[in-house]
Amino acid sequence: MPTDRIPRGLKRSTAAVRRTLGCLLQANRVNAAMKLAGLAVLVLLLPGCAWTVRPPVAVSDPVPVWVSQYGRHARVAVPSPDETKFIEYGFGEWNFYGREQRGFFSSLRAITGLGAAAFSRSELSPAPDGTLGPAQTGGLRSESLWVERAQADALRAKLDARWEGNQHTVRTRGHDGIVVSRDPARYNLFNNSNHASARWLEELGCEVRGLPVQANFRLSD
Repeated sequence: MPTDRIPRGLKRSTAAVRRTLGCLLQANRVNAAMKLAGLAVLVLLLPGCAWTVRPPVAVSDPVPVWVSQYGRHARVAVPSPDETKFIEYGFGEWNFYGREQRGFFSSLRAITGLGAAAFSRSELSPAPDGTLGPAQTGGLRSESLWVERAQADALRAKLDARWEGNQHTVRTRGHDGIVVSRDPARYNLFNNSNHASARWLEELGCEVRGLPVQANFRLSD
């Protein structure tokens, strides 16, 4: 039926139904987010067990990679192509991690998955002995492990391609100078920076055990 022949009362009723459905869908989304937020608070408040990273056992062409803890977040660094520095990659929520919008509501948006994701890339110069520590990273601690050169090169190429694809969204954080891009991936409590770091470590041939919700990782033999 042509729209100009639909009775006004039916038009108003149809519009009202659409508004009601929209409100219900929004309410369901908010309710789901609040439930996830409650679960997130429990997870973050309870003393979490460390997730364990077991490096590859037999490595024929080894290069060092570093895992660093920054508060509740972990990042992974692999050697640059000329091996004079390390390229560190991180993952987070766009508003909280990328735009530095901190506070309760920003944190709530991040862990419930209502916001977008962010992806960071930093170049780190090692100490004279070739190591990374708080003086080089600005983090709390850094641990090294040895992996196959080919796997480190492959991961760096993959993440650099991802970085290049986000170039139109790049910004520099004010408090630490970290360069961050908006990323198409989804971010939430169960797909956060530590999950990303754990997946990257698995791509480097490591075995990861435990739930990497927080950054309390440890290395095992």
